[in-house]
Amino acid sequence: MNNKKLKIGKFEIVNIGKLKPSEYNREINDKHVVKQGQSLLELGWAGCIVVDNDYNILDGHHKYNYCEKQEIQEVPIYKMTWLKNLTGKEILSVILKLNAKTLNWKPEQLLSRYAKLDYDYSIANKEQEFYGIKHMPPSTLVYAFFNKPSSSSEFREGRCKIIDLDYTKKVLSELSRLRNDYGEGLVGGPCMRAIARLSWICHQKQIKLKYLIDEYEDMLRADHRYCLNSKQLRVYLKKKMTRYVK
Repeated sequence: MNNKKLKIGKFEIVNIGKLKPSEYNREINDKHVVKQGQSLLELGWAGCIVVDNDYNILDGHHKYNYCEKQEIQEVPIYKMTWLKNLTGKEILSVILKLNAKTLNWKPEQLLSRYAKLDYDYSIANKEQEFYGIKHMPPSTLVYAFFNKPSSSSEFREGRCKIIDLDYTKKVLSELSRLRNDYGEGLVGGPCMRAIARLSWICHQKQIKLKYLIDEYEDMLRADHRYCLNSKQLRVYLKKKMTRYVK
């Protein structure tokens, strides 16, 4: 039997002006604000706004937004009293943990939020803004910068570091060019991610990036049957790269 004592905070009713919305939370979705409002009108306060000991909002930003717009003055909160004097990164960490373990946060949202707190993420986020989400899939960009999938705990917890910035920029530039030249129908996100992943294998084995890009472009020109299958593409090109190992 588990006898571990869990931390218990305090429930309070406070003036809404006391609460501090977080700049690190993801963008407010107007439709979700309306949905939260409808739920409040129908069911009342089934769940409180969650705050730390300094009244920074950790969960319930959409409820807060609805109440502020409707000029509702008194709101119920649950105060996690053991959380106080948190840094920005600590606040974001708690927000993410309270949001279904961050699984509903997109990679670009995580990049933009950690960019406010971490130098490496800020550089990656600037590149994402430069290329655009449609042109450069965020999961590809994350692999190109950190050699980690965007689903990894390292990335989602803000622990990734840039390995080689100049090399990453070359990878992104080549992928951008190929997508422009051959179209997103042929150079899709999963295959771009596969090339970004393979680029780090080349980097580790001291194989020139040019060799990987040339082999991939030859496949694109020939409309190779593996071009639209990221798994087969990765296996095929990985074998091709063995010929360039010194």
